[in-house]
Amino acid sequence: MFGIVLALLSALILGFSQIIVRKNLGKSNFVYISLTVTIMGNIILWPLALYFTNLNAINLERLLLFVLAGLFAPGIARLFYFKGMETAGVSANSSIFATHPLFTSIIAILFLGEVLSADNWIGLVSIIAGAMFIGRHLNSNAQPKHSSKKGFIVPVLGSLALAFSQIVRKEGLNIYNQPLLGVAIGYSTSLVIYLIVIAFSKDSRPRKYSRADLQMFWKPGIGIAMGWMLSFLALSQEKVSVVVPILQIELLFILFFAYVFLRKLENFSLKLVASALLIIAGIILLSIN
Repeated sequence: MFGIVLALLSALILGFSQIIVRKNLGKSNFVYISLTVTIMGNIILWPLALYFTNLNAINLERLLLFVLAGLFAPGIARLFYFKGMETAGVSANSSIFATHPLFTSIIAILFLGEVLSADNWIGLVSIIAGAMFIGRHLNSNAQPKHSSKKGFIVPVLGSLALAFSQIVRKEGLNIYNQPLLGVAIGYSTSLVIYLIVIAFSKDSRPRKYSRADLQMFWKPGIGIAMGWMLSFLALSQEKVSVVVPILQIELLFILFFAYVFLRKLENFSLKLVASALLIIAGIILLSIN
């Protein structure tokens, strides 16, 4: 029961944090937002990781899997997540990102030889159908400024990166079960990626990264780091098949908060809500062992 409560709190905090990011999205850009969120995560996660990890048992070869997982997510996935907010809007972007179990399952079938049940296949079809409805929603409604059919591609690629990260992270934890250290290493890997992107970017930005970015996004950065920690604690208390579907309720919290706080910034439709519910139902079916 305690694990279920932790998973719900994680979904709530993560959902609200994304809304705070969206409110200030036009005042910065997706790279600076990713950098700020990751800086705050490193500040919070590393002291905890060092305190709870047996440093005498560290093996550098085992840590490489956590580095690779961090490259995919938060690294690449986070960049695409915040870029997807610009191109698709927070509600549609979050709905598409929620389809990552679909890609995880496909990867598991193709490369790990896993077999799915009839319920799992129905779940896959539901997720695909929900994502297709969201794609139609993006094409038929005026979403944020730069929304277009191409805006659908960004969160799909981010969702794929998240799926690869989960596969690699799971393998890393099987070999070296230190989740807090794994998350902290992933955050540090992401930080290096964002600094490299900023240093070598040829894109002309209206301004450089500044204290203003930190002031706007440090709060959601703390929220996102707390959400990640709570999700790991939930997994330590409860079965994966129970926790994963509950974590996807984040999508419903995002839709609710978007309706309450972002109605002037984004279009909100019942079709989008129905598509999100279809995806969540598919994730639940996909999680059945």
